[in-house]
Amino acid sequence: MDHTYFREFMTYLKKEDKPAAVSYALSLIENQNVELEDLYLNVLAPSLIYFECDEKDEDVCIWKEHFRTSIIRTILESCYVHVLKLTKNVKKNGVKVMVLTPAFEYHEIGAIMNTHFMLLEGFDAHYIGANTPKAEILSAIRTYHPDYVALSVTNPYNIVVTKQTTDEIKRFFPEVGIILGGQAFKDLSHIEHLQYDEILNSLEDLKAFGKKVSAK
Repeated sequence: MDHTYFREFMTYLKKEDKPAAVSYALSLIENQNVELEDLYLNVLAPSLIYFECDEKDEDVCIWKEHFRTSIIRTILESCYVHVLKLTKNVKKNGVKVMVLTPAFEYHEIGAIMNTHFMLLEGFDAHYIGANTPKAEILSAIRTYHPDYVALSVTNPYNIVVTKQTTDEIKRFFPEVGIILGGQAFKDLSHIEHLQYDEILNSLEDLKAFGKKVSAK
């Protein structure tokens, strides 16, 4: 992918110009300059990972980061229409996945992106939301009867509540598989005491998992 797209996109983000940033990102897809996968992985995701704030006031940096995140979320929601168009040509694997972040985890961009990627790999994926309490997760499982629950965790401080959540899922729904993903699990020591069935930390991991379940 031409990295000038990323640099151009960043000029709008640094100015907090939401209309220009959203319009530019969507134009890359609509004009077929980039594939959806490239937009997500090489433009949107890096813009959050490499966020830098020149302000000395921490409060200013916090709202700037939140505003940038809101811009990315708007782009992702707008891209859902393109995801639906692409899935018309995707063979469904019949596997239902419920995607969410556990209680106290507010970073949801990765979860939304991966829900879209799951749809494009043939999964019946549904994003439930961020900061989802254990009781609500269990209620959603009873309602939607997913084959898997995918938990996205960015903040390592949320490993404890993630363990509590996975323990509860396996206690009441042992037949439901648990997928873990997110920056918090880049350090594999964080998952030693967690109950889970799959850990997916890249698009390649997801594609391999899709092939595995399709082969069953």
